[in-house]
Amino acid sequence: MKVSSRNLGFGILLLLGLILAFSPVDQMNVSKVADRELLLSQLHSQSNYIEAEDVAHWIIDKEPGITIIDIRSAEDFKKYHIPGAINIPLEKLLDKESLELMEGSETLILASNGNTKASQAWLFLKEKGYDDVYVLHGGMNYWVQVFSAPQKPAEPYTDDEIFRYQFRLAAGPVMMGTVRAASNTTETPVKPRPVKRKRRSLKKKVDEGC
Repeated sequence: MKVSSRNLGFGILLLLGLILAFSPVDQMNVSKVADRELLLSQLHSQSNYIEAEDVAHWIIDKEPGITIIDIRSAEDFKKYHIPGAINIPLEKLLDKESLELMEGSETLILASNGNTKASQAWLFLKEKGYDDVYVLHGGMNYWVQVFSAPQKPAEPYTDDEIFRYQFRLAAGPVMMGTVRAASNTTETPVKPRPVKRKRRSLKKKVDEGC
């Protein structure tokens, strides 16, 4: 399902509005309101996104402290998923058992098929008090696109564009390995050692569904 940037932004704003609307005004202190204004700003600017290539680099470098949470259904997760990801469907995200799986993680990366549902999950976790949380930009639809069939940039291309293309080619077999292995492999989530990671700047907009 493809969702336009305008519809995505409207949906996220509507969700945040509903949260604000049903929060008792007399119980909302100034700092809480300020936090929600910051969340709204981050959603609008899409600064909560992290790029597929950045996540792939972290996986290859075996960066500690990072947990990738796939919020799709168990069926979709079994078909293919990011190496090392754990499956917590969106409707179970705030369950006690799910929150326990996130303990010890410094950076959480949320992945769905696209941006919309992962952005909803991001909002839930930020409201819950989690700080270093990001949305996989473009979701699993974009992940599969760039690592299974990367497109060579058209000439004239920049050094950065050709480097990104070459990296996608080289990383593809590792990043897409769970497509082949998911049917007969069960991954046991391991709580990573916390570490503070900085994300790179957003390079382009990607809109690949929910």
